[in-house]
Amino acid sequence: MSETLASRLSAFASDLTYARVPKFTRDAVIWHIVDSLGVCVAGAAPGEESGEVARRLVEKWQAPVGATVFGLGARCRPEASALLNGALIQALEMDDKHGPSLARPGSTVIPAALAVAEQRDLDMNDVLAAIVVGYEVMIRLGFVAGERFLERGYHTSSLLGAFGAAATVGRLLGCRADQIQDALGIAGTMASGIQEATRTGSTSKILHGGWAAHVGIVATDLAMCGITGPATIFEGHYGFFLTHLSPVADDLDWRAPVDSLGVTWHLQETAFKPYPCCQILHAFVEAAKQLSAQMARAGCHPKEITRISCRVAEPGLTLVTEPKDRKAAPEHPHEARFSLPFVVATTLLHGDIDVESFRGDRLRDREIRRMAGLVVAEDDPESDYPLHCPAVMEIHAGEKVFRCRVPFHPGCPEAPLSTDDVLDKFARNTRWLLGDGARKVGESLAATLEKESVQDVVKRLTP
Repeated sequence: MSETLASRLSAFASDLTYARVPKFTRDAVIWHIVDSLGVCVAGAAPGEESGEVARRLVEKWQAPVGATVFGLGARCRPEASALLNGALIQALEMDDKHGPSLARPGSTVIPAALAVAEQRDLDMNDVLAAIVVGYEVMIRLGFVAGERFLERGYHTSSLLGAFGAAATVGRLLGCRADQIQDALGIAGTMASGIQEATRTGSTSKILHGGWAAHVGIVATDLAMCGITGPATIFEGHYGFFLTHLSPVADDLDWRAPVDSLGVTWHLQETAFKPYPCCQILHAFVEAAKQLSAQMARAGCHPKEITRISCRVAEPGLTLVTEPKDRKAAPEHPHEARFSLPFVVATTLLHGDIDVESFRGDRLRDREIRRMAGLVVAEDDPESDYPLHCPAVMEIHAGEKVFRCRVPFHPGCPEAPLSTDDVLDKFARNTRWLLGDGARKVGESLAATLEKESVQDVVKRLTP
């Protein structure tokens, strides 16, 4: 059989050593692990619905030997731990995201790797190499179809995450290339995730990262025990892409996943997310801050606002504005995290977006709802989405009009977060568990991660 995309990616995964990973990518993967651990702990906080659900599930799934659920201190079998940690990482919409591919590897690849490595006490350099493999495989598969999964209502990252996690676990366990290829084929049968929850406020979407991590572990176990998967899982007539996207409007890019594979690295392009909401909204938070400053200099008060116009590219426009009545007055935190009107109104009235922005009192706030009702949105034909998530906003206040365009979402390569920003975020997310020393724990993890075991990491996050 001629080479397939699965065979090329599997060979890359099985052969990669940590020594072959360039320093700038090694540095980046450490910070993505630190960020993902902090976000996981935030999702496990006692006041968060995700944390309460995880506590109840741990009571059902805990095991004497296995892997830790971060923030809870309990152990479950690795595949269950990966599911819970991945869900907690994605629960507050603060997990990392690679723009052009729409991949969110931090909530899939990292929990799968850490769960397997903790149970087996594996070498940290192998863990880091395996995580790099997962990021690269997941991101590169995202280049095949771009935003077309999202256009159809699929959660791109959930679908792709199963493959990234399978490649990660296969590399971590020292699988042969043919075994990793089988695991990718098996993962294709299990890959799933739809976006309807973003329209209703239900919480099933937070499971997507964890489910993909879970699939990666299970698919690899099955492959190692003899179950086989189709080598043509990606290109085949009944393969992953054609079954999900047929009829295909434009040609799929089969070359992108293997172009300069092992030479060009995409992990470090992945954005750290500063705000706990949909990434499409992040530039609008920045735009609202800038326009608030313009209005203040002009002596205008937010109460004078009569209209807020926003331009967003499809398919993101539908994601954050439909159905209109629910997006204007979201009733659940998860619904609000995908609401352009709510996020813009909250930023204009309170100056920023953070975890507290999505508490019940804010959701019921009459002034926020009034302001959200002033938001109108239309398509942005000049947007370069999904390469970036730009914002175009115009505010009418009295007889004055204020305009702003933010071309790059914060956290992307053109508007990166600094390591201090990532540490500040880690401290905010983990302070409930680690106290005032939370930032120092983040600094220590970043400085020593290459030399530690996963058990050492667990101890640092267990007060």
